[in-house]
Amino acid sequence: MKNPLLVLFVRLTAVVALAIVVLIVAGFLLKIVLIAAVVAAIAVGVFFLYNLFRRRSNYPVAR
Repeated sequence: MKNPLLVLFVRLTAVVALAIVVLIVAGFLLKIVLIAAVVAAIAVGVFFLYNLFRRRSNYPVAR
């Protein structure tokens, strides 16, 4: 017959180990998402500036 405290200890150890792995993976994925968000923000900003200057050049010039 197994000791119930030993079974509880093993289960708690497994849960804590799984929680640590989940936190490490979440941190890694958060870094990837953050880098992707920064790249997307820069791309949208460049696109906005490109359209802003392109639209300005289409105005007629008063001479």
